[in-house]
Amino acid sequence: MDERAADVRRETVEGLGTYLNDHLAGSVAGAERFARLASALASTSVGPAVDTIAQQVAEERDELRAVLEALGLTRQNRLKQAAAWAGEHVARLKSSRRSLHDRRTAALLEVEILRAALVGKLGVWQVLEDVAGDLGLEAARMTELRERTLRQVATMDEVHAAVRVRVLRAVS
Repeated sequence: MDERAADVRRETVEGLGTYLNDHLAGSVAGAERFARLASALASTSVGPAVDTIAQQVAEERDELRAVLEALGLTRQNRLKQAAAWAGEHVARLKSSRRSLHDRRTAALLEVEILRAALVGKLGVWQVLEDVAGDLGLEAARMTELRERTLRQVATMDEVHAAVRVRVLRAVS
């Protein structure tokens, strides 16, 4: 690698550091939230699909950590990750005090929040796919993760439809 290419790589990595750490912090909270939603919907027809996504999101969190390490960004922002984890647990305590009707609408809102989070996660795989060659990352793997995230979003659209029907029946 010539000096100019090394400089471009270094600048790209430094510029991505905060961005990737922010996504990692989000994935810490997202993995927790997906696991909780999977548990809440376990007895429904969409429960297994949410459980699959929960497992994939946890795997992708670990994969993002590995990307950070591969890029030499080993100083992950543990404070952001801890804050995301703590925020998730505060939300869990708050939601445990709701009535049955409120829990159903809370589940609908949770599905919407997590669906939006997946769209955000799509962005990180798109970015990494774009710069994979410059950073020595496996572009094909970033493409796989982007495509898997698109499937996760489509699945969450189906989950949203199922939960929406449950909430509307409870309201009627």
